[in-house]
Amino acid sequence: MTGITAIGIHLPRLRLARASMAAAMDWLSPRSDVRGARTLAFWDEDSITMSVAAARACLAHSPEAREAIRGLVVATTTPVFAEPQNASLVHAALRLPARALAQDTSGTQRCGLIALHAALEGAGPALVVAADSPVSPAGSLAEMRYGDGAAAVLVGGGPELLAYRGGASLTAPFIERYRSADRSLATDWEERWVREEGFLAFVPRAIADALAAAGLAAGDIHHFVLPSVIPGCAKAVAQATGLGHARLATNLDADCGDTGSAHALVMLARAMQDMKPGERVVVAQFGQGATALVLEATDALAGFETGASASIAAGIIETHYLKLPVFRGLLAWERGLRGRLPVNEALTTAYRNSEALLGFVGGRSPETGHVQFPASRLAVAEKGFHAQPQEPWPLADLGGTVATATADRLAFSRSPPNCYGLVDIPGGARLMMDFTDPDAARLAPGDAVRFVFRIKDMDERTGYRRYFWKAVAASALPAAA
Repeated sequence: MTGITAIGIHLPRLRLARASMAAAMDWLSPRSDVRGARTLAFWDEDSITMSVAAARACLAHSPEAREAIRGLVVATTTPVFAEPQNASLVHAALRLPARALAQDTSGTQRCGLIALHAALEGAGPALVVAADSPVSPAGSLAEMRYGDGAAAVLVGGGPELLAYRGGASLTAPFIERYRSADRSLATDWEERWVREEGFLAFVPRAIADALAAAGLAAGDIHHFVLPSVIPGCAKAVAQATGLGHARLATNLDADCGDTGSAHALVMLARAMQDMKPGERVVVAQFGQGATALVLEATDALAGFETGASASIAAGIIETHYLKLPVFRGLLAWERGLRGRLPVNEALTTAYRNSEALLGFVGGRSPETGHVQFPASRLAVAEKGFHAQPQEPWPLADLGGTVATATADRLAFSRSPPNCYGLVDIPGGARLMMDFTDPDAARLAPGDAVRFVFRIKDMDERTGYRRYFWKAVAASALPAAA
């Protein structure tokens, strides 16, 4: 057994105000509670890009662990691809060792916590990433309650922040939310049934088994994490399990909504900010059964910044409800002549250049120190060419400075204007890059930028997506992301 050595989360910056959602759909489905906002992934974000963002935030706390990672699990109920493996793309973007076993897991909103349970019981070091963009019918209560987001946890590979004391997982064919493989929208079942016969039947049993495995009693627990979109459900479970005295973790409903398979870990990251060394937390999640884990804070947690508060504070309120169905591809809209061109992907070329395209690895001349992208056999420098082979030079974490900026309203974009420009990267590289995020049009020459892994373009005929790195304002993201 081991423990959690690092954690990171990613919340999309757009926060769709529930009041705006109600204003658009109340004529059909009136809602009385429209407080707060839910996260809305930008058009070029999905479960793969959010997985990469959360994992980078996590690994920023322990960069030396990257080469030691033996396993990567990407958990999501909204996978981009049925084929190929989603985890392989995340693996490439993170530049993890080829020997690291990568796998996808899905099918239930607790798939992220199940993966973490397995990693904590395994040999490690392992990286567990959970990301979701839950899609629900327009005007539904679920559409308001769920949000987009991701979280990543490193197990092993360094000093433990949270030591693993014990856990339990129970499995049952209790279906509270379902979506057929050929359908884009999920359907939720009746709340009272889910609360009484689901949460209150399975979660207490899982918690009791986890406490028994840890050799602890309910009175030894200080914090309790349980995501649920049903109001009052977590509190009811706490009372039923003898955890009524424990501090109930905020469900972040007003800040981001429930992020599906990622939400137990997102809530844990926020709860860790309130924990002290020696305190214990039970993290549980429901979905075709229940999983419960018992963790204990160590001295290493003191002063550790999970990035949860920074990610929450980085939000930008969005009032245009229609961005949700447009970004999700649920609403047909006029793309114009420039938006009708097909996207053809040469898979052979994509593979041969995967280190550059997915890992964002350029080249550096050992002779001159000059950095360039893409790498080439001949290093370009001010005084001519140098034939000494370049060494691989990762660029994703370097950031850069905007040299030129254009906000183009004539070029096609799913969120006009189409923003791009030249970016100077430390070491001498200069690269034409797309700018992204809601405030991309504000970028100007001299601004500092960070690099993020996003969707480059999509083939509407086949559903294939190409990915690359884009620039965002350095001030737009928490430092670790």
